[in-house]
Amino acid sequence: MKSRISMFVSVAALSALSCCIPRSVYAQKNWKAGLGAQSKDMSKLAIAFLPNELWIHEGDNITWTSASGEIHTVSFLIAGQAYTDFMTGCPGFSPSGTSFDGSKCVSAPPLTTGQSFTVSFPKPGNYSLVCLVHPHMTGVIHVLAASATLPHDQAFYDAQGADQRRSLLADTDRQRDMDDMLSAHVLANKNGVTAGIGEMNVTGAGFESLSVVRFLKGTIEIHKGDTIEWTNLDPALPHTITFGMEPANPIPPSGNVPLTLDADGVLHATINSKGDNVHSGLILASPENQVGVPQSPPGNTRFRITFTEAGTYNYICALHDELGMVGKVIVTPY
Repeated sequence: MKSRISMFVSVAALSALSCCIPRSVYAQKNWKAGLGAQSKDMSKLAIAFLPNELWIHEGDNITWTSASGEIHTVSFLIAGQAYTDFMTGCPGFSPSGTSFDGSKCVSAPPLTTGQSFTVSFPKPGNYSLVCLVHPHMTGVIHVLAASATLPHDQAFYDAQGADQRRSLLADTDRQRDMDDMLSAHVLANKNGVTAGIGEMNVTGAGFESLSVVRFLKGTIEIHKGDTIEWTNLDPALPHTITFGMEPANPIPPSGNVPLTLDADGVLHATINSKGDNVHSGLILASPENQVGVPQSPPGNTRFRITFTEAGTYNYICALHDELGMVGKVIVTPY
């Protein structure tokens, strides 16, 4: 009887001990993280690694899975390497499952909803994580020695990523004023439409942001001969104003947009018929200035078009029309 009691006490003690072991002692080889997110109607985008800071062991790998129709990359550049273009990689793209130890850059191709990319980390170090599509979207991966204690487990990162996603997409501090602040409104001698809006956020590992990919009250009625001005209020995400055919390269304006700017530095095009193809090129804020780097030129955040003929003109953002960023201009004859 005594031996049975002793056995029971021993088992109970072990069970109690196992339940109280800090989660930080547990390790695993395969980790998961999120890559962007969006609201159900695709109007709001979380431009972020979710979460954007993880602690793992040497030899472990992380798989990032996209949850957004907006493209992102998972990229690791080597120390001192200049930031590269997402269309060319770092240069070039790596296969999923590749390893990064700081000696050679690694980059996923642009990823969209449901696509994944895995990177393994064979060497301890602290590695900067970037998205080549969105320069402000950053993070850090801390790779510790195999004998080191990890501060968090996968459940923690899952919960943290979900909290960050909800916080970004809710944007409760600005939602109350959004209707009044973002409506198309009459300005002096011209009409205005807001082409997207955004808000930056920072964590201990870097930057992330919310972007509203909509032309706010983007259906607008004007008179023949009136001018509309579009303004991008997103600090990080570019947009375009595109009438007619979508260009193969969205970066430069179409050839029929005069390079001569208005006096206040804004590109100004004219549409004379519904068959005209007019494309603004990217409209976005100026890059942030940095010490030791030449000052950035003024940002190109506005675009104007004068309409000389009555009719209905549909337009899109060539970067985000598949997410619902579309609008309409109704030009009346009088």
